Amino acid sequence: MVSYPPAGVCKAFGADAEHLRRLVGGQGQTWYDGALVLKPVPNPAEHDWVSDVFAGWRHHDRVRVPEPVRSRRGAWVHDGWAAHHWVEGRDVALPVELDVVRAASDAFHEAVGHLSRPAFLDLRWDPWSHGDRVAWDGGRPQGHAATRQLIADGLVALQPVHARSQVIHGDIGGNVLVADGLAPAVIDWPPYFRPAGFALAVVAVDAICWAAAPLTILDAWSDVPDWDQLLLRAVIYRVATRGRFEALGLTSTDSSHDVEQCRPCLDAVLRRMP
Repeated sequence: MVSYPPAGVCKAFGADAEHLRRLVGGQGQTWYDGALVLKPVPNPAEHDWVSDVFAGWRHHDRVRVPEPVRSRRGAWVHDGWAAHHWVEGRDVALPVELDVVRAASDAFHEAVGHLSRPAFLDLRWDPWSHGDRVAWDGGRPQGHAATRQLIADGLVALQPVHARSQVIHGDIGGNVLVADGLAPAVIDWPPYFRPAGFALAVVAVDAICWAAAPLTILDAWSDVPDWDQLLLRAVIYRVATRGRFEALGLTSTDSSHDVEQCRPCLDAVLRRMP
């Protein structure tokens, strides 16, 4: 793990190296000097694409996004690092502020709905992309037996989804900021190409599995097209991602406990199936 932005990176983006402090989140690798945020970039092609979108953003009155910063050489990435201007706001509180997440998600996905599917998605093989392929494209589940069984229990109930796919934010629930007098902000964008409602389904599933939200949250956005099938895919996506981490030997907590945290959510979603 990179411990500190190199001096050359700070110089390239004009960051104040003497006043950098580590931010909470970002896997402990995100830094802030009072104006700029610096973080490592695991996928430069993805970051370049996101930065191009955000650099031309015209919707700050409805939903704010980070303003990317070019290096002195004019690139979005320098020696594996990137920078953007600080975004004002606090993390949205889930599940209390679900309405804020819905508003931010709707505004964000309306703004990016015209974008073409990015080519880099076909070359991305991180655990989250694996989980996405299991949930949507027939990818083969991996991981411990209990993990694979939970995934299998969900896969048998899959039915076609008819909602239009578009570029979406794959983890919007944990990446919405709110500030007095400002539109909500959406940060840390991992792009996927799925129906916009899938982003909300992941929010609902995460709130139940990881934030102890009541199962009634599943009813919150029933107006979303294909909602029940999107919920089912969201559970499979999260568990299959966990399974890939297990297969790689990268899990740091007891897998059976984490998987069983998702069982009540999956069972509740399956009960919604016709």
